[in-house]
Amino acid sequence: MTRASSEEWDFIVVGAGSSGAVIAARLSEDPKCRVLLLEAGRDHRHPFVSVPAFMMFSFPRPDMNWHYFAKPDASRGGRIDMWPAGKMLGGGSSLNGMMFVRGHAYDYDLWAQLGNRGWSHDDVLPYFRRLESSDTGANEQRGGNGPLSVAQPRSPHPLVGPLIAAFDELGHGRSDDLNGAKREGAGICQASQRRGARHSTAAAYLDPARGRANLSIRTGALVERIEIENGRASGVRYNTGGASHTAKAARGVILSAGAIASPKLLMLSGIGPTKTLSQHGITTIVDNPAVGADLMEHSGATVEFEVTIPTLTSDQGPIRSPIHALNYVLNRNGPLSTPIGHAQAFVRTEDGLAAPDIQIILSPSAHEIVDGKAKRISRPQMALAVGLCRPLSRGSITINSANPADPPVIDHQLFAEDADVARLSAGLRIALDVLKAPSLAPFVSRIVSPADTSDAGLAQYIREAGILMYHPSGTCKMAPGADGVVDSRLRVKGLDGLWVADASIIPAIPAGNINATCIMIGEKAADMIRQDSQSRSEAA
Repeated sequence: MTRASSEEWDFIVVGAGSSGAVIAARLSEDPKCRVLLLEAGRDHRHPFVSVPAFMMFSFPRPDMNWHYFAKPDASRGGRIDMWPAGKMLGGGSSLNGMMFVRGHAYDYDLWAQLGNRGWSHDDVLPYFRRLESSDTGANEQRGGNGPLSVAQPRSPHPLVGPLIAAFDELGHGRSDDLNGAKREGAGICQASQRRGARHSTAAAYLDPARGRANLSIRTGALVERIEIENGRASGVRYNTGGASHTAKAARGVILSAGAIASPKLLMLSGIGPTKTLSQHGITTIVDNPAVGADLMEHSGATVEFEVTIPTLTSDQGPIRSPIHALNYVLNRNGPLSTPIGHAQAFVRTEDGLAAPDIQIILSPSAHEIVDGKAKRISRPQMALAVGLCRPLSRGSITINSANPADPPVIDHQLFAEDADVARLSAGLRIALDVLKAPSLAPFVSRIVSPADTSDAGLAQYIREAGILMYHPSGTCKMAPGADGVVDSRLRVKGLDGLWVADASIIPAIPAGNINATCIMIGEKAADMIRQDSQSRSEAA
């Protein structure tokens, strides 16, 4: 291994994912600010990334997905889960199902009530509006000229309307915009999508910024540690192609490697629980047991059913597939342009709750895993994915060794709390009732699973077939007390010049998919980092 000469920047951003790409693009809007963006993965430009329906091809690829594996989950019979993470520019926004969900206003007000000043819904709403160009048009809730395009599916499945009507018939209501003023009831899904293609943060923020002389974007750059001198983050050491480099940061380092990799890198840099660090021969710089703790993940289960009309996966074959491909090429329309979810609902399992506690998503397609690969189910089958909005179960991330190339240890029991199983069971019952509602029942020919809908049967089904919703968060939690890793300005406690800004800082997981939340975090972080570093410079 060779060591290259060092270089100096104003800011170094580690990780070009849903938050990091935003931060690098925003900070580099100042032509006097030199920004280095380091991404361990590859470039995002590939058909498997840009074509929405090709997500199932990008997901298994080791050059696009980190494919982290967790410890056996005792709450589900020792199952070993793969925890995905985008291994390319755009991070999760280049790999995920593209669903754009802000979460409920209650969630962000809770963040503020937990002591995180400046993070109430009223505080973060301007950043949600700033980041997007929504096809709803600009209004008091939505943005109309932001970098990220947010749109409804271009070819919604015919059962979207009946499903929304079915929820309404059962008293759950409907919403014309689940990211707007009413975030409860059933409505059509919105996606990070532009003219029928995925619109990741790499496409929305980085591609327009590539020509800036003050921004350098480097892929294949694995950051090995954050360099700390005299209580301040002074730069990073990173590896590309077997060569080790040192980059200096005059104003600071922003860690945006995600909920799995950010706590890992903090620990490799001597920031974390002393007991863990000493086991791997790492000198403690800041002893903080909260690093890697409080891992949160939305748990879920699916109701699978067959229908009387074609689904996106049954409407394929030697004749139909070429037609769909031509439609996409010519019109950016049809099944290839669709995100993973077409309609969804946020519902309450009981009266008196402060906000909806269950998310139910209609996916008008079906795949099965054969030899580790996704294979379409040719019969007309689809699913309602039922997700728990605010699970109680918690886990942790820690390091395997002092070797930066080693994967972290993920220890999380999805159903460690019986209350999570009980609430998810109630959600499954709502989904099953929706399939029997007058508007939808004529299209449902058979319930495939769960087979046993008794209380015991649903609980067993959840523990046997329950799924991750792929929303890890909370491992570098923002909190004012000793259980926090960062403060409300996202500054790492005990050090200067170091921020964390990604899903890991989330203090309480919001309802639904969290990618929109991560992009908002990036927008707000860029403003705070600019302000804080400017104040420090003026004080000096």
